[in-house]
Amino acid sequence: MLSKTFKRHAYGKINLYLDVLDKRSDGYHNIRSVMQTVSLCDTVSLSIEPSEENVINITCSDPSIACDSSNLVYKAAMAFLSKYRGKCMIFNFHIEKNIPVSAGMAGGSADASAVLHLMNEAYNYPYTEDELCEIGSHVGADVAFCVKGGTCLCEGIGEILTRLPTFSGFTLVYAKDYSSVSTPSAFRMLDEKYGTQCTDSFDINKVVSSVIKKDLYGVCSSLYNKFEGVILPVNQGVQFIKSKLTEYGAIGTLMSGSGPSVFAIFDNEIKAHMASDELNANKIRAGVCKTI
Repeated sequence: MLSKTFKRHAYGKINLYLDVLDKRSDGYHNIRSVMQTVSLCDTVSLSIEPSEENVINITCSDPSIACDSSNLVYKAAMAFLSKYRGKCMIFNFHIEKNIPVSAGMAGGSADASAVLHLMNEAYNYPYTEDELCEIGSHVGADVAFCVKGGTCLCEGIGEILTRLPTFSGFTLVYAKDYSSVSTPSAFRMLDEKYGTQCTDSFDINKVVSSVIKKDLYGVCSSLYNKFEGVILPVNQGVQFIKSKLTEYGAIGTLMSGSGPSVFAIFDNEIKAHMASDELNANKIRAGVCKTI
């Protein structure tokens, strides 16, 4: 068998709604979220060749990314191989990074989901999408959603997915300064502020109903992220980004995931590009993308 190459886009996500409910006995937190795929993406390539044993190699365009067993790409490949006993291969993965790192936009989880799809393709599709989601749920909390993509109500630790009508085609600006937020520390901050038995803080039905109706203004009036309550007071960069995006005409702004990336929804693409340009001029990484 000759070497073969496969390639797949790994799309990022935003949270239109994110509530953290309670801390579980296994240390994870139950969440309730509406997640949305966006057009901003990494690209993951896979080349395979026959081998007497499975070997996983990873390279990345971003030199700050660890290309070892700590990378979710490696963990996803191992999770697939632990379930599927096919012919041994050398798996050479390359990641072209575009999604901001440690930003709450699921860049690592998106790459992991692409790996599961690529390996499924390489082995001639032994698993359904739902089975890939199940494998992905053991790799990371957002991986199952990234496998499925689109618009979903996500519950449990993120592995219980309910497909919603697609909320595609809307213009977003994403932005992140040079700060980073550790997801475990963000959860600890929530526990310290709210305790480990959090209850719903906002009505998720409002955003779900607006998504179903493709009511852009209804969605913008229903945006919610519990992490903002602990991140905004200690991160002036997030506050500045949100205020700048509002100043340039955003009809809704929210931090995604545990941050510190912020997204803004615009009903005017020209204003979106102006906002993005202004943030980049302030040395804040920003860009325009779409919901897909």
